[in-house]
Amino acid sequence: MSKILASLSHKKELLAGTILGLILGIILYITNPALNDIHIDLVSKPNDISSTTTDTILPGSIAPDFELLDAATKQPVTLSQFNGKPVILNFWATWCGPCKVEMPHLEDAHTTYSSSELTILAINYGEDPTTVLSFASSLGLTFRTLLDETGTVQTRYQVRGYPTTVFVKTDGTISHTHIGMMNPPMLTEQIDQLLIH
Repeated sequence: MSKILASLSHKKELLAGTILGLILGIILYITNPALNDIHIDLVSKPNDISSTTTDTILPGSIAPDFELLDAATKQPVTLSQFNGKPVILNFWATWCGPCKVEMPHLEDAHTTYSSSELTILAINYGEDPTTVLSFASSLGLTFRTLLDETGTVQTRYQVRGYPTTVFVKTDGTISHTHIGMMNPPMLTEQIDQLLIH
């Protein structure tokens, strides 16, 4: 009988500890403004990444090539077709609040740097073309939106939260990866660094 009571007592302690941890996590999330800029998809995140790809998105590494369909034209787009040009890859979804706030900043950058060869590729995760194009139209976006319906490219780039932005230099190497929403000064700083190379 004492073993049963001890087991019940232990289970109650574990439950209490779990609840306390959850409450502390919620408080930390609410009180830390840096965490509010990241939308982490815990339900439908891309497949787990094997340990062999842990360094593929570090600055200085070659940006992994991919082929995805353009939401508007339905034509395939590869990263390698932009060799010799600076590229911004923005990983996003329509249900991500910070993504919606950030998109107009990307559109402003697209317009501001139109005389350079800067290319912005907005890579949507898991949504259909109609949803993506409706979202882009509502915000007046004119840069390319690509469809990563299976999450393959998200996995390759180790995307853990939305939005995630990867800056690719003209030589195809990654200069910077940012998880979370970027404001205009942050974007400008990274683009200027990108255009120097």
